[in-house]
Amino acid sequence: MHRFQKLVALLLVGTAPIAVHAQTKTQPQKGAQDNPGAGGASGADISTADDIVVTAERQRGAVIGDIQPEQTLSPGDIRAYGASSVSELLDALSPQTSSGRGRSAGRPVLLLNGQRVSDFREMRDIPTEAIERVDILPEEVALKYGYRADQRVVNIVLRERFRAWTVDLDDDIPTQGGTNAFEAESNLLRIRNGGRLNINLEYENKSRLLESERGIIAATPALPYDIFGNVTAPGNSGGAIDPALPIAVAGAPVTSGVPTISDFPRSANVTDTTPYRTLQGASQSFEANTIYSRRIGDVSATANLNLALANTQSYNGLPQVALALPATNPFSPFSDTVALYRYAGTDPLTQDVHSVTGHGGFTLNGALSDWQWSVTGNFDRAETNTYTQTGVDTGAIQAALLAGDPALNPFGPDFLNGDLYRPTDRAKSVSTSESVDTLFTGVPLDLPAGEVNTSIKLGFQNSDFDSRSTRSGLVQTSDIGRTQADGQVNIDLPIADADRGVLPWLGHFSLNANAQVQQLSDFGTLTSTGYGLNWEPVDKVRLLVSFTDEDGAPSATQLGGAVIVTPNARIFDYVTGRTVDITSISGGNPALRSDNRHVMNVTLNVQPLSDPDLRLSAEYVKERIDDPIASFPAATAAIEQAFPGRFVRDSAGNLIQVDTRPINFQRSDRQQLRWGFDFNKRLGSAGPERGPPPGAPERPRRENDAPPGGEKPDSPDQQKKDGDGKAQPQSGEQRQANQSNRRSGGRGPFGRGRGGGRLMFSAYHTIYLQNRVLIGDGLPVLDLLNGSATGNSGGQPRHEVELRAGVFKNGYGARLSGDWKSATRVDGGTSGDQSLRFSSLATFDLRLFADLGQRDTWVANHPWLRGVRVSVAVDNIFNTRQKVTGPDGTVPISYQPGYVDPLGRTVSLSVRKLFF
Repeated sequence: MHRFQKLVALLLVGTAPIAVHAQTKTQPQKGAQDNPGAGGASGADISTADDIVVTAERQRGAVIGDIQPEQTLSPGDIRAYGASSVSELLDALSPQTSSGRGRSAGRPVLLLNGQRVSDFREMRDIPTEAIERVDILPEEVALKYGYRADQRVVNIVLRERFRAWTVDLDDDIPTQGGTNAFEAESNLLRIRNGGRLNINLEYENKSRLLESERGIIAATPALPYDIFGNVTAPGNSGGAIDPALPIAVAGAPVTSGVPTISDFPRSANVTDTTPYRTLQGASQSFEANTIYSRRIGDVSATANLNLALANTQSYNGLPQVALALPATNPFSPFSDTVALYRYAGTDPLTQDVHSVTGHGGFTLNGALSDWQWSVTGNFDRAETNTYTQTGVDTGAIQAALLAGDPALNPFGPDFLNGDLYRPTDRAKSVSTSESVDTLFTGVPLDLPAGEVNTSIKLGFQNSDFDSRSTRSGLVQTSDIGRTQADGQVNIDLPIADADRGVLPWLGHFSLNANAQVQQLSDFGTLTSTGYGLNWEPVDKVRLLVSFTDEDGAPSATQLGGAVIVTPNARIFDYVTGRTVDITSISGGNPALRSDNRHVMNVTLNVQPLSDPDLRLSAEYVKERIDDPIASFPAATAAIEQAFPGRFVRDSAGNLIQVDTRPINFQRSDRQQLRWGFDFNKRLGSAGPERGPPPGAPERPRRENDAPPGGEKPDSPDQQKKDGDGKAQPQSGEQRQANQSNRRSGGRGPFGRGRGGGRLMFSAYHTIYLQNRVLIGDGLPVLDLLNGSATGNSGGQPRHEVELRAGVFKNGYGARLSGDWKSATRVDGGTSGDQSLRFSSLATFDLRLFADLGQRDTWVANHPWLRGVRVSVAVDNIFNTRQKVTGPDGTVPISYQPGYVDPLGRTVSLSVRKLFF
């Protein structure tokens, strides 16, 4: 009955706007005229002689409200990035689209044609040739679509007509060898009459990379394990093995007979374990993604189905065996019991992870009177099975040694090399979630200074997370269910508008406010509030200020993730200053609390030049979080003091186990300033247009149309249409501008003309002014800028710089990316200097690409080159890695270059072909 009630709630929330719309008399709607995606977008001429034609000024696919894009990319700009899909384009745009405000690591909110999508998978595989423009907008726009104001917004507007089948083959190989990654992808996209069909298939295979293939020096084990074995006094106490062998450790001989004490070397046997440990596990993955979109009456409907399979296999070293050899054993030459430490054979311990993920989503967009509405729904199911070998079962072998079995020689060449039973820990987690969100946006009031934009979002989500783990025969289960209902309201209130003559000395000025209430079955009521201002005192200068106070609950995975025990995990123990192999415990922590985040953000954007395009920006963020949720930090003395139950040491003080499940700190404080610029200049002009290429979609040409299969002019404001989609008569000045744009905008993705080029450069500098974590009352404050760390990769660099440069001309392009971060240090020991110093790091990536279809002579001689792009990329050109040194200047074993960056310099080759 309980699940039936959840299903009814989902259906009510999802179908409410449709039911209301069905009871409303159909009539011409203002919203449909202003937004082609919300009705009347088919382009059919349904007007009569009595119709009043209204010329809409809004761009096709524009976002809601008055906030203008910080940056708009035309088709020519997009081509200059050399990206194959929306996903790759967003990676290239990350410096311009990242945000320091919130929880999502800077990832932007994504819109398609100015409308919400149910999931990123609806648009990530779209080839860039199908994009008409990209708008990058500030965080405040996210509020208008029912999101929090902690992510920038990227609006991708597609062409009205497009058809292509794309095949992409990629291979990545490190210059140091050892592994490679091969990827094959096939994509079919058709856009026509307001509908869209997109089918994407992708397969990827990565081979394993062993420690031995990077020259890793193995850490000395805490106990003297070896393939042939070592003997010590019981418990490795450090005393003499025997009066006749007065040393602490002696190598075990290999003999089929009974050894004598003289057969034992006076030094320990040592085994190189690096051939049995992976730096990168082997993996295989397959994914199928399908999107179908069409108009149903006045409603735009989209459905998305996705299935992903993935397998990963890793090596975790050799199984370790500690046995007691009594003096009564016929193969023992000793006068008392000794300890024998051996690796059980040369088959490494493995960890296999198998996952199956399924996703279904839908999006509905329409208009209701003067309001736009959107309904998005998702169903997700993910199942992950992890199998971890932890060692071998030596119970029977130990009993035989104690009983003096004459058939079992502990020093024989075949000892422990047989098919021994390997206990395997198993962990299984299954997560399912269903969600429906309904968004209403409209203009309830029109004030002298402008329209009051309002958005109202209602949502319901049900999620279940089940996990079961078996560790050494002990079964542990977790079943976490959560229902969540939430509502959010946002309002934009215009105060001044110089164009309307309302307080013109203020320019353009508006205020915004938002509030959200979440009711969670396991955390009660959580609230979020925010407010801010949007001020444009003069053209090309914009100031955005916002304040946010929000509660956030831990995810179901953080609460109930299956407990996984991984043997031989290598970390640096700051307390002893040594690299050690430990048993790592990971999974969920049901004791986590919700956090509360307070954020202030001030952003200034200035565009001093339009041609060439130069944009300057600066962003200041101040954030305080109470009870922040974090991954378990590095094993420093301060952390061990704060969480003593998470660390296990043996009698000699060696660290042997760490529980790394997530935790709550008491408070964190962060301040940062990020500033930079973007420069974009057009190069040259386009060659003559030569008509549609063979196979391109055809339709009757209309005024202002792009060539079939080609791009529209780069000017984003050139196309102004009436509510029925008809092009309006243009002035002579407009026609002249459009003709100029055609001459400089270049040919489309399928064309054979020489498109206009681009020169692009951007640089962003982030300065971290404060980054502190208070673990708890009476415990030390972790200053991540001055000697503390919450991870194993050092503290927080005070300075980070991102550089991006690109040039594109006549089908040839180059992209250079550079990232630099300043040095840090971590103070970890309780006595003496156990600190580590992490050097500054600068890495550069280069990508060269050629659109061979834009070389007229080549295509004339070899028509198959049409639609072909070849790319060569070199990541980490100078093969640089961060250098980590201890107080004596040596590099700890766990921070060897092969651990810091296993791949190093990597060369990739990509061949891409469009069929149309």
